[in-house]
Amino acid sequence: MSELAHNILAQPGSIACVLQQQCGDGRSALLEAAALLRSAGQVLITGMGASMYASIPMEYSLCRAGIDAVMVEAGELLHYRHPAYRDSVVVVVSRSGESVEITKLLALLKGRQPIIGVSNDPGSELSRSADVSLHIGSCPDEAVAIQTYTGTVLALHLLISAVTKSLDAARIDVETLQPHVLRLIHVALDHIDSWDGFLDAGSPVYLLARGPSYASALEGALLFNEIAKVPAIGMLAASFRHGPAEIVDEKFRGLIFAPQGSTRGLNLALAGDLARLGGSVRIIGGSEEVVPGVQWCDVGAVKESLVPLLEIIPVQIAALRLAQLRGVPEGTLRYTPQVARDEAKLG
Repeated sequence: MSELAHNILAQPGSIACVLQQQCGDGRSALLEAAALLRSAGQVLITGMGASMYASIPMEYSLCRAGIDAVMVEAGELLHYRHPAYRDSVVVVVSRSGESVEITKLLALLKGRQPIIGVSNDPGSELSRSADVSLHIGSCPDEAVAIQTYTGTVLALHLLISAVTKSLDAARIDVETLQPHVLRLIHVALDHIDSWDGFLDAGSPVYLLARGPSYASALEGALLFNEIAKVPAIGMLAASFRHGPAEIVDEKFRGLIFAPQGSTRGLNLALAGDLARLGGSVRIIGGSEEVVPGVQWCDVGAVKESLVPLLEIIPVQIAALRLAQLRGVPEGTLRYTPQVARDEAKLG
């Protein structure tokens, strides 16, 4: 078994580790960070790559709680946008806590505004520099962010639950969900060849979502890029209707995220339209409805706030399968180091 497949299989255990960390040794830091967020006039969230994508559900949850929150990619924040957010509480999310944009931002922001650092390395520059440091507690990945991605999603979900003073209820929800995560991974791996008729290395996959599932669309596209070395596009579903839909034909491949929530009907309608126009489409969500011409990746009926933990799993399996079909070494990175320490150089 490849290290990548092992990391996918290890996610339930990693989730248990994150839950234990945030509700055990890390609880006091989590509550301190939550109090800081509740008192903030504005919350600025920043990160790079998978860490940034894992933070998207947090941004949505803060906004739903009536807290002014905005996400800005760390590179853009560093070079262009930081003057607009001088009064914000800053949440900096980084798996390593050592990425070049993160360390430069810390030098810029430290001592000037409150920083909550979220990292999987308690000895990192981010952990040392933050005013409040949260250790994610995930098991490490070999290269591509798999269990550290879902671990970050979970840690930030628990942080939001602490903000809304529902941490204990959130812990019970996650504990209830853990066996389902394990079953979902095993079923998906057992039927990994069911992706063969959908995947086509010559046709980029469009991953379309709304709300917190936008995280899954962007992270899913990144997984196809990193694991299978093929183009993929993650987009907001509403934006796709405003122009990009013109590319749909028989070569089109689309993954539509349709969790429970206020825009589920819109996402299902989009999936039906894409299939009617000749595209190959799969929906990721709980499969209660029938959409003509569309196959489901059933992840069960899960709360919208928790579904990002589950809906990324079918995409992890699909990217793994496409790498196998293309003969690409599974989970290896050719040009991108696990920790980017140079803003101007690849390889």
